[in-house]
Amino acid sequence: MGARGENVARFRYRRRLQGQVRAFPLLAGVLLSSCGGERLTDWDGDPPPSILFISVDTLRADALGMYGYKKPTSPELDAFAKTATVFEQTMSAASWTLPSFASLFTSYFSSTHKCWKPVSKLDESFETLAEILLRNGYDTACYVSHPMLTSSNGMQQGFVHFDDSYSDPDADFAARISSQEISDRGIRFMQQKARVADGVPWFLWLHYFDPHSHYMPHEGITDVFIEQPGKQRPLLRGTYDGEIKYTDIHLGRIFKELEELGLADDTIVVFVSDHGEEFFEHGNVEHGSSLFNELVRVPLIIRVPGEEERRIPEVVRTVDVMPTLLDLVGIPVVFEIGGRSLRRLIQGEHLSLPPALMEIQQTKETIMKGIVRGRWKLVHNGSAGGTLSLYDLEADPLEKSDVSDQNPAVVAELKRALEKMVEEAVAHGTKYDKASDQDMSPAELEVLQGLGYLLDD
Repeated sequence: MGARGENVARFRYRRRLQGQVRAFPLLAGVLLSSCGGERLTDWDGDPPPSILFISVDTLRADALGMYGYKKPTSPELDAFAKTATVFEQTMSAASWTLPSFASLFTSYFSSTHKCWKPVSKLDESFETLAEILLRNGYDTACYVSHPMLTSSNGMQQGFVHFDDSYSDPDADFAARISSQEISDRGIRFMQQKARVADGVPWFLWLHYFDPHSHYMPHEGITDVFIEQPGKQRPLLRGTYDGEIKYTDIHLGRIFKELEELGLADDTIVVFVSDHGEEFFEHGNVEHGSSLFNELVRVPLIIRVPGEEERRIPEVVRTVDVMPTLLDLVGIPVVFEIGGRSLRRLIQGEHLSLPPALMEIQQTKETIMKGIVRGRWKLVHNGSAGGTLSLYDLEADPLEKSDVSDQNPAVVAELKRALEKMVEEAVAHGTKYDKASDQDMSPAELEVLQGLGYLLDD
């Protein structure tokens, strides 16, 4: 596409976003399902943009350059972020993978979808982002590399092409290096779409696992990040940083291919993580056992063709991602509870959002719920006798000081707000079937335990 064609495409798409949001209706009689069926090739006007959804496991926001990290972990992502909207304070709905992604793809909190445990399976009564896009004429595909993002956990809902072969529990999963293979498969998919050029928009989800423990060294990469090889924390953090850099290299291949194939001007790109990682900041390592910001503050970057790059300081939530993408492609969905569209923020307008809710409940020893509103964060630890902790994120971003005793009025107000949000989420969950516990083989259970996930007897 020449320069004039590119400008026309950008202008046309920007006009569509700035105008009245409208749905792209299906042709009468067309039925789409995850099992196949007739595809929609005729929209009312221009087809909506495609969506490239990239997620990286266990990636804390402050480990990336665009969020202030001084080590060179993310040059490719940093370059991408300069062309997109960077959300500076994005809170995940959970501090480990399965409930986080169940929330990302349903726009509901864990108290609604109830994917509390590693053996949980998202019920089919929930309609996922992929299902809504498929119903509106999108081709849907994903390549995942996590043992809990498989068909066994209900993550296949709405995907015509679902490849979880790189999540084989019989392999040495903790030692597997997957970023190159995930990018290879994503590039092949995009090449096929560019070659066919049938006008059908697509939704491609690529999930990268490598920053997850066990952290693997990469020759010529990892050594740069290890400052004190003989000490545990610097060794762990340095190897983790090397994993991010290795993943970043293969993300760069995706961004480059998208441009070279001529797909970038008609594709929304979203980059997000499910949760972060602890390195003894609060006495723990890895993830899933607390709600501190090193675990629940995640990167969120969205590039929309025709929109200017900007940074958003307001607190947003990962449950907002799904309604945002649907809104951007002209499929308005209003959620009674859960997420809200961030389109207005992306377009430089003001938007007020509800507080961020985060929850974990893997075992009887890990039951926590937290809320973030503005500068304040309140955490209710149900497994420690119902204790409440309050943090001033502006004065104390590292959450070193519990200031609940000094601010009883703030604690009382946030406690009421937290209880109301949880109560509403639980009530809304009664409209759906409860997440079931899947039967897992000893090999599958061993993989989850080897990756650090907590399992009740």
